[in-house]
Formats: sequence, C-alpha cells, structure tokens
Amino acid sequence: MAPAGELGTRDPAETARQAGRMAEVLADCGVNLNLAPVVDLDLNPGNPVIGRYQRSFGPDPGLVIRHARAFIRAHHEHGIACCLKHFPGHGSAGADSHLGFVDSTGCWQAAELEPFRALVREGLADAVMTAHVVQRHLDPDGVPATLSGRIIGDLLRRRLGFAGVVISDDLQMRAITDRWGFAEAVAMAVQAGVDLVIVGNNLVRQRGAVEEGVRAVEGLVASGRVREERVQDSIGRIRALKQKIAGERPWKNDSPTA
Repeated sequence: MAPAGELGTRDPAETARQAGRMAEVLADCGVNLNLAPVVDLDLNPGNPVIGRYQRSFGPDPGLVIRHARAFIRAHHEHGIACCLKHFPGHGSAGADSHLGFVDSTGCWQAAELEPFRALVREGLADAVMTAHVVQRHLDPDGVPATLSGRIIGDLLRRRLGFAGVVISDDLQMRAITDRWGFAEAVAMAVQAGVDLVIVGNNLVRQRGAVEEGVRAVEGLVASGRVREERVQDSIGRIRALKQKIAGERPWKNDSPTA
C-alpha cells in the first residue's frame, strides 16, 4: 500500500481501493483488527515518526477525515476493525516517543482533534490508540496521554463521546520506560481509562511482561486503587468490539451520516 502522504494527494477512492486490498490480505491471514489508520495531521515535516515516513494523509483535517473514512470503510467490508491513532495527535511533535520524552505543549493545535471527533461522531471509530505525548494544556500534570485520565476520560470519553475500546501505544517505548516502571505504567494506564495495553516486547526484551501486567491490574483491584467495575467496563467494551467483528459483512455503520 502506498504511504498515506502519497494517498492524501489522490482521490479517497484510491485510498479505499488500496485499503481494500490490504484488508483482503489481512482477512485471509485471520487478522481482524488493524491498528490503523494514522489520523495525525502532518503539521511538522520534521516530525521523526509521522512526517518523516509519510504516515499522515496530510495537514488538513478535512482531507485526513475523508481518506481515513475511505480506509476504514474498506476494512469494514472485509469484517476488519480499525484503530484511530495517535490521540490526541502526534503530528505536530518534534520528537519520537519510541526514543524518549515528548512534550508537544508548545506546538500542538486543537485542529489535531478534528479527525478523531468526526470519525467518532460518524460511528467509524472502532478503537482509539493513545499517544505517549505530553500536552499540558489538556493535562497540567504533564503526564503522557496514555497515562492521563483527563485526556482519556474527560476529553476522549466525555467531550468527544467515544464509547469504544481505548488501546495504549507500546508501554515499552522510552517515553514511558524512562520515567515509570512497567507495572506502574500499566497501573496508571488502566486508571486513566485504557482498555487494552500493548506490550511490543521488541524495543525491550522483558520476560514475563504479560504476567507482570496482569499482576499489576490484580493489585490495583485488591488495593482499592481501581474498582472491579472499572475492569468490567473494559471487558464489556472489548467484548462488544469482538461481537462487532464477528457480525455480518459488510458492517453497517453506526451513523446514518457516515
């Protein structure tokens, strides 16, 4: 598939065509969730993780929305869910969260929320992945979005109305590991509202990482830091996504305007 930056210069029908071919291959391989599309705005050509690799469809929210919509619908035709990323926007940042701390407070723009807002409203957001970026206008405590209840709970859930699955970016990325231990990061992510935690185990080889994460969640509940109902809420959202994936093809969009 062509880079998103190249597809953004073409008609969304071409994005749909190429995304459909990708989705067909994924379906044949038994994959039912694609951690895409990137809906970050290309606001910083020097961005080392978005702009440099043409991962964004472009700088204009409307353009990104149109191409992301085409991408997602093509996947839905093959029964594959999609995940919007990286909330609340990584395109303006000047550093790579794989490699260290990223504070986008001085460069982040409110327009970066627009693709998320529109696609949530249209019922096309099956899941949303968080970014490990700090945005102090959204959370004055200066914690990355993945660990922020203000950004996930207040902004994404309540203000944007997203009721689906929230997925963390890889918790072994250095934006997290340089400041928090793995178990504490898992605990903070769950407290913030993350439903699924990604442990890539490629940036860091960590034996027993999954088991350590499970123990961290169990410890949260046992200590009262997180109520069991909070964990059950996540389980309910994950089950709902699984049921959607297992449903009829092509999917029916949740919104008549989608």
